[in-house]
Amino acid sequence: MIRQKIHIEGWDWTIYAYYSVGHYYTEEIMGRLVQIGCTDKHLQRAYRNLSSGHVDTGLTYSNPRKRKTVMVVGYASSGKEFFNSLLHEMRHAEEHILSASGAEPYGEPVAYLTGELGREMYNSIAHLLCDCCRRHSKEHR
Repeated sequence: MIRQKIHIEGWDWTIYAYYSVGHYYTEEIMGRLVQIGCTDKHLQRAYRNLSSGHVDTGLTYSNPRKRKTVMVVGYASSGKEFFNSLLHEMRHAEEHILSASGAEPYGEPVAYLTGELGREMYNSIAHLLCDCCRRHSKEHR
């Protein structure tokens, strides 16, 4: 598993990102969800998702009052599926940030937000996007 803490200055928001996550890391991520104030209903859903052992899944939970997000991208069956799950979870995170900030979900501000997130994540996840690199990496298993 790869852990990354991203602070988005312009939006005053922190994302705790977890990539290539298997069921072994359920308790750690559940602890982070509790720390940011995740509700019981969402904790139960997150626990089922994280402990299932399914590939090509993820989850995103945000607490707008604390301006914090936990974003999880699970183990993926391929680089293409990792990218799909990453974009899916990023979109949820962006929606949460925009909604809490009262910003429109289209136009330049959201495009810059997407670019900033991608730039911040790239070095941590680039090897998970390439199937050849994935074969030589332990983090995707």
